[in-house]
Amino acid sequence: METFLFTSESVNEGHPDKLCDQISDAVLDACLAQDPDSKVACETCSKTNMVMVFGEITTKANVDYEKIMRDTCRNIGFVSDDVGLDADNCKVLVNIEQQSPDIAQGVHGHFTKRLEDIGAGDQGHMFGYATDETPEFMPLSHVLATKLRARLTEVRKNGTCPWLRPDGKTQVTVEYYDDNGAMVPVRVHTVLISTQHDETVTNDEIAADLKE
Repeated sequence: METFLFTSESVNEGHPDKLCDQISDAVLDACLAQDPDSKVACETCSKTNMVMVFGEITTKANVDYEKIMRDTCRNIGFVSDDVGLDADNCKVLVNIEQQSPDIAQGVHGHFTKRLEDIGAGDQGHMFGYATDETPEFMPLSHVLATKLRARLTEVRKNGTCPWLRPDGKTQVTVEYYDDNGAMVPVRVHTVLISTQHDETVTNDEIAADLKE
């Protein structure tokens, strides 16, 4: 029986990529809550004790971008220099301009186009499929990596593992075989958990807690 390996990864809410996504999402939500016609192209980047939001936003909403950034960081758990980012004292940069007139003309004609004539300001290509190997209709490797990541956040926030910090990610590799076109999981091949942690915890403690 010929088999192959398939790996999926999931990142914690404190991972820099996910942190930035959540801030951009929060800005979008705040704009749409007040003005459903908001045009938002918002990007976020972060570094040690610094967060920057930039992009093009055209909206009638009155949005406090700095407050959104700090609230999002605080809710994730970035509350001190020890974890790499202090939501209340970190440096915040905001550089937001209105949507480019050229993009506005091409997308919605400065709000003159009918709904069916509205264009796209960007392009994206996605592909994927549903699978019956799990109740979630997702690959087993993805489901396991996501559940491990969620558990990592849970035990950090409920105090079970007080040495954990917000950043982290999980990877799960599953061995599959091809059954006439159906990808059938055989076994879990590898589990990798990478997590930010307190400086005082030992490797043995980390390994024991994560296995538990």
